Amino acid sequence: MAVAQTSPGLAERRAIAAFEKDNFPALQKSVQTAAGFEVPIEVDWNSLALPGDDKFYGQDDYLVKTVFTPLENAMKDIARDEMGKQALREKLKTITVHYTEAGSPASAYKDRVKFEAGTLDVNFRPFTNSADVDDRKKAIVDVLEAAL
Repeated sequence: MAVAQTSPGLAERRAIAAFEKDNFPALQKSVQTAAGFEVPIEVDWNSLALPGDDKFYGQDDYLVKTVFTPLENAMKDIARDEMGKQALREKLKTITVHYTEAGSPASAYKDRVKFEAGTLDVNFRPFTNSADVDDRKKAIVDVLEAAL
């Protein structure tokens, strides 16, 4: 059952700030290395800080497997050859990560990925269906490859 998103409380803000400080730099570097260049990654941390989940933020199932591993794997897939690397460098200007509940179901991954005006927008729900890494990666690859 979906719960309406609200502004994160103090516990959530502390936990997401800790994740941003302690985990995000390495995750960002992994995505950039896979892409073959330092693509900026903008994260709306408050939208990923779901109420009551603060104790889970540091677990791989929360954000790593649901957002960052699929992003890294998608970049590796596309940048596997020079043609893909060049296409990414030429057209991908930034990656935005956030979660908004509105719209498609959480498992409709392709509907939750957009690529417009050089921005790859990823709107995956944290801490849900964490085993679907390959499905999320495929959604990102399909959307990017169609636009590159």
